[in-house]
Amino acid sequence: MDSIKKLFLLNIIFGLHVLMPSAHEVRRIKVLMIVPSFPKIHDICMLNQITGLIDRFLDVTIYAPKLGDTSKMQEDVIKYDLLSRTIVSEALPENLNDYDIVVFQLGHKAVNIKKTHNFIGKVVICLRGYDITGFIKENPHAYDEFFETCDLFLPVCESFKIILEGLGCDPKKILIHYSGIDCSRFAFKQRPLPQEGPINILSAGRFVEKKGFMYSIIAVARLIRQYPRMRYTIIGDGELKKHHRKLIKKLGMKGKIKLINWLTHDEYIKVLDKSHIFIVPSVTARDNDQEGIPNVLKEAMAMGLVVIATDHSGNRELIIDKISGFLVPERNSAAIIRSVEYILHHPESLIAMQLTARDMVDKNFDNKIVNDKLEKIFLHLAHTT
Repeated sequence: MDSIKKLFLLNIIFGLHVLMPSAHEVRRIKVLMIVPSFPKIHDICMLNQITGLIDRFLDVTIYAPKLGDTSKMQEDVIKYDLLSRTIVSEALPENLNDYDIVVFQLGHKAVNIKKTHNFIGKVVICLRGYDITGFIKENPHAYDEFFETCDLFLPVCESFKIILEGLGCDPKKILIHYSGIDCSRFAFKQRPLPQEGPINILSAGRFVEKKGFMYSIIAVARLIRQYPRMRYTIIGDGELKKHHRKLIKKLGMKGKIKLINWLTHDEYIKVLDKSHIFIVPSVTARDNDQEGIPNVLKEAMAMGLVVIATDHSGNRELIIDKISGFLVPERNSAAIIRSVEYILHHPESLIAMQLTARDMVDKNFDNKIVNDKLEKIFLHLAHTT
């Protein structure tokens, strides 16, 4: 046998994986992500999911009924050139059957496309907050028809899974899928409280009732009177922002409690890095609107901030009280005050808490882990008859 034939044979025996095309090269799974508008600077959880699937060679297209704010966009929108992947139209694309999987990122915006558009692929509905809480209170049978026609429901926490099962969804169609964060962007460091200078407390989110910011504002205002080095910043925007400004003024805290607008992720990380305590005072709103497990909570824990959150929806799946953070009752400013004072008076307990919190986020909520799982879910779903 001449050398060329021997080389060819060795390539077949030892290099078959090189000669054979990968599964991604044979055929890329086509996914249509349906969002209310795009881009939106605060919808990081959806953005992380989109870019994560692109990184894993799925062919992702974004559909939005309306264009979002393009004057200030997250860096990944530009890096991944996501606007070129986005269809903006009042009507759903006519070529839906070109896609293997259609994902409705918000359940209450879902359309039964298997009936209305004769879609033959797989339909996935994500459930992130209002769509499985407040919306269901007003529309208790809204998902009944979807339980038969949709293929998979992805609630972001265990408490939402329980609600979904209670509504009559087949448990075999439900998978809890956490929203992930890019842990590599949130550098951990031990953050002892400073002996001099400001003690910086931070919150972030939309100014809506379920965020509960009025309770943290009242709590921190009382703390500042006793500990004047404290400063509190809330990042975000929303319909209640003016109301909260009035509350701050009424409490005599103007200049000590600040409300600032949304930031890009890089800008936000710089603010996080200068902070020491993070508060997430979420509440169940009067219309039953709740949130899952806020990404801002995971980001703060990843960076080593000590976190205080209400025992709300899925927060218990992330925080073990006094081990990886503090859990307090909803609508309880006094409990927030007690937690902050515990932090002030027990600095020796902070290092272990910070390390445990980072480890919890790394193991369960890192984008690599979360998006690897999502890729497997979608590949399995696309090839299931």
